[in-house]
Amino acid sequence: MNQHGESAARRRVATLGPDGTDAHAEALRLFDDVVLADSFESAMNVAFEGGMYALVATGFVERSGAAVSDLWVNLHFRHLGRMRIVGTWESPTKPMCVAAGPEVADLGALRSIALHPATDVFAERFAPQADRQYVDAKPLAVQQVVDGAADGCIGSLDVVERYRGLTVREVFRPTMVWVLYQPAGQGELPLYEPPRTMPNRC
Repeated sequence: MNQHGESAARRRVATLGPDGTDAHAEALRLFDDVVLADSFESAMNVAFEGGMYALVATGFVERSGAAVSDLWVNLHFRHLGRMRIVGTWESPTKPMCVAAGPEVADLGALRSIALHPATDVFAERFAPQADRQYVDAKPLAVQQVVDGAADGCIGSLDVVERYRGLTVREVFRPTMVWVLYQPAGQGELPLYEPPRTMPNRC
């Protein structure tokens, strides 16, 4: 039991996986127990059914081919009456990078780039000529390069550095706004207070 008499197991949050996502890192910073889901939609459903929190990035974007198929605002409105917002804050993401396989001489030589749709602006900035291959999470973008399915990717620096043979070409450090939900109609769940200042992750 914690100092408020609440079971630590109740301080649970569902968010986007797999291991290595920014959502996972942010959730670990605030909660004792993190449940990883394959989408933010799934995380919201898991949280609703399990009586726990859901952590969602406002930058959530999903694509089906070239077309945008889902956004955070759509997710928010779909769960109106089921899930309610109990916290919002800004914090740095993990450092991101553009990385390439060993055969790519420079960013101008990238023919294809794997990325999460939310990072599309960085693909336009650093490799506008590259064909986009959208995936559901940045660790999956890195895996595309490891598997030889893409020339380059936009990923989290720490995930890229797990693999030999990938070359980091650009590093950047954006921030993200996070939204914390809990099932509507429930009393307050035990919670670590969101930070009042942005944590230093440099």
